[in-house]
Amino acid sequence: MTNIYNLYSSDEDHLGISKSFHIQCDLPPHKFRQIMMEYRRNNTVGDDIHSFVHYLKESFPDSLTTFDYDDVIQFDADQENSAILANLTDQMNNSI
Repeated sequence: MTNIYNLYSSDEDHLGISKSFHIQCDLPPHKFRQIMMEYRRNNTVGDDIHSFVHYLKESFPDSLTTFDYDDVIQFDADQENSAILANLTDQMNNSI
């Protein structure tokens, strides 16, 4: 099962989000959170999201993909269109 996670980074000098990371990987949510907590606990970088994403890319090169914002919007639209098509197909196959 593939999951998408959204991570956000902010600078101390600016209010709001300075960078967003959209990650698609095979890790279930509880495992993803566990890895993130262990990374923060054992790493001197602390809450640096850039370093964490780099760590994930090195640790899971075959199952991890990062997206830009436009790619995530397209992915969500494709998922929604697939669900709509599946519902329409099911309705066509049902007898009236």
